[in-house]
Amino acid sequence: MTSDEGGSDAAFEYDETVVGKEVELGSLNVTAEMIANYCGSLGETNPLYTDEAWAKDGPYGGIIAPPGLMTALNFGAGGLDAKVTFGNTTFFAGSRLESFEPIRPGDTITARTYVKEVYPKTGRSGTMVFVVRRTDFRNGDDTIVAATEASQVHREV
Repeated sequence: MTSDEGGSDAAFEYDETVVGKEVELGSLNVTAEMIANYCGSLGETNPLYTDEAWAKDGPYGGIIAPPGLMTALNFGAGGLDAKVTFGNTTFFAGSRLESFEPIRPGDTITARTYVKEVYPKTGRSGTMVFVVRRTDFRNGDDTIVAATEASQVHREV
């Protein structure tokens, strides 16, 4: 698709057939050791994540994983490429994490990702084309427990 939407005077192309098409990245079993290693590497001391005895009497009845753990796990490479044709450089423009349900040791988490949107934006430095990718993390009940949205920018430098 060729586009000059969004008030931009710069044309760009991308593969619109990948927008909204979900692909599975893989599944992982969350372990207490995985949670402990993640917390240890960050210096996380919240007893919901680190103290089984304390967490047992807490709101979730046991240890849960910090939501950020999902961003640190390797579910494998993949996902569909929007094949944006614009500019001469591409870079990471940020991400956002949403947590919906607790993630517990023993949960099998499956990651599914898709290109959510592709759009241009023109600012003081010129036109940029954004690609937003959403990844949903689902537990064994197919409930979304967390989600990330990551943006990539294409621009001329």
